[in-house]
Amino acid sequence: MTLQLVRSLALHRKCPPAVHQIPWLPASSPPLPRANATCQQKHSSDSAIPATMGKFIRIRHRVPSRISAVFGLVIAGLVMSTPARAAVTAPTQAYLMSFHTCASGETDCNNPRNHIVQLAQSSDGRTWSLLSGWQSYRGSVPDVFRRGNTLYVYSTSGLMRVDMTTGATTTSSVTLSEGTYVDPSIAQLPDGRFILFYLPGIPGQDPAQCAYGESSCVRQIESAVEVAGSDGAQFTVDSGARVSETVTSGSFSDPDIFYNGSQWVVYVSRGPSVHAYTSSSIQGSYGFRGIVSNNLGGVPSALQLSDGSIATYVHSSVGSSTEIRMATSTSGIASIASFQTVLTAQSIGLGTHAESPGVALNVSGISCAACTPASSTATASTSTTVATDAPRIGGACSKAGVTATAGKTKLVCKKSGKRLVWAKR
Repeated sequence: MTLQLVRSLALHRKCPPAVHQIPWLPASSPPLPRANATCQQKHSSDSAIPATMGKFIRIRHRVPSRISAVFGLVIAGLVMSTPARAAVTAPTQAYLMSFHTCASGETDCNNPRNHIVQLAQSSDGRTWSLLSGWQSYRGSVPDVFRRGNTLYVYSTSGLMRVDMTTGATTTSSVTLSEGTYVDPSIAQLPDGRFILFYLPGIPGQDPAQCAYGESSCVRQIESAVEVAGSDGAQFTVDSGARVSETVTSGSFSDPDIFYNGSQWVVYVSRGPSVHAYTSSSIQGSYGFRGIVSNNLGGVPSALQLSDGSIATYVHSSVGSSTEIRMATSTSGIASIASFQTVLTAQSIGLGTHAESPGVALNVSGISCAACTPASSTATASTSTTVATDAPRIGGACSKAGVTATAGKTKLVCKKSGKRLVWAKR
């Protein structure tokens, strides 16, 4: 593969350091010299990283009004999976959280180039510990999801997969069939394929805000479905928008998709606030329901706990630090009065910044026989109907409320004790 350094389209007020780190190398690896670049002063609340295969990933940063700039890594060629590093210890606790911290020795933690991906687990969703043996790597804005025996970690560096039996890891670039995306969030369709929710990228400008000189603009959250055989690395864009909003001020970014037990919910970050949108169908049109966090934290993620309540996670700035906070509610769409700190970088010995939580259940989810490379030779530009192993009554599922069929039997994912299982509906 050919590695080429390229200049970001979203620039900082000042020049970034003249180094570049290959994302898949451990954070301690020596950086490479970067290409010369000129620095321009340009107002933008977010940054775009030209990443793998022409994909743009905008950065969720610590203070949403900050300006940041980065240099990205372009990987030219076909999507590839290669061994990444030594095996890690597979997580065994009920809940998973991906997040990023600032690389050791870096002083500019508002620069996504200095972010490294972390992975934590928890038995209750409140007390978190780093995954044993986890080797952090360069990347920002991660999200995590488990399917079958594989853990998928998405970030600005692309995709890392963790084998839940051996702990072995592989990495891949990630592509869409058309356009570019920023701020990815992952869920599963009833047939087991991943569905990616994202903010469409706009080359040359911040996709979360209106262009310079515009008093208002329409911003959308879109979705794309995993291509059979790509094992989470290729997606075909759905028609239409999941969320559409007229923006007159501030930013509109960082979607998170989850099921609250009765309907699908999309969170959208409006700076340090969180707005909620709902739909009865995961690929339907989502309507505005209310403000969940009012200046109490942004860059949200949520899941349903074993007791049926919804845990909402945000990150918030506290002085010169950033920490991850949590609150629980019945539906995840009502206004939350306060959040409690559940993870700080200081508590795990990783500096002062813990940011951008992405949470998931540590369950096998819905099986997808056609999702792995051995099952299909589909390409990213082809819309494919996937033949999958049908869910069965009593089998594990990952999202309460998801429906499926087993032969002529209609199933729904329901909570049974502390587990989510398929039941007859």
